[in-house]
Amino acid sequence: MKNIAEIITIGMAVATTAFIPSSPPLPTSTSLPIRRASSNRQSGGSSTGIFFRDDDVADVDVEQNFQSKMRNIVAQRTRRRREVVRPPNVRGAVSLEEFADAIEEGRREGKLVVVRFHATWCKTCHAIRPSFDRVASSNPQVTFVDVPVLESNSNLHQGLGVESIPFGHIYHPEMGLVEEMKLSRKSFSEFEDLVKMHSTTSS
Repeated sequence: MKNIAEIITIGMAVATTAFIPSSPPLPTSTSLPIRRASSNRQSGGSSTGIFFRDDDVADVDVEQNFQSKMRNIVAQRTRRRREVVRPPNVRGAVSLEEFADAIEEGRREGKLVVVRFHATWCKTCHAIRPSFDRVASSNPQVTFVDVPVLESNSNLHQGLGVESIPFGHIYHPEMGLVEEMKLSRKSFSEFEDLVKMHSTTSS
């Protein structure tokens, strides 16, 4: 039989335990503000996984939207280049018949005919096109003809002795071919002077 001292000691211990406040529960992993990506050091995983965000997929969408915007800008600029309004006295000729018609029409009407031989893949041709159009705008009494290099009209360039591009011809209504020269950004001013000189003699 337990004595009174032991009973008192046991009772005090029980009473003390009953009044100890319970500790708050520890936060679980689902309550953490940062999602920890699963990583395994043995399989090559990195501890930097804790910096992964839940909106990683949104970053991919942003990149795709950026690429889409860039493609739209390029397409708009391409359309603008195609929609450039050229002077009304500039015409095209893609065949020997069209070229001959332009020269004959200039002869009948007493007009000077200025021809530019070019190609779509030629950078210099693209560079001097604005200058060609500017000269055409400054000389509305002259007919300007653009002749592109195509597989279907190789006989036209060979027959006219055009060995390089861009290349220029000037046809006088009475004297025929009066000038032929290789064109470039440096030499185009000389070609422009020749156009002005011959346009005064043909009018």
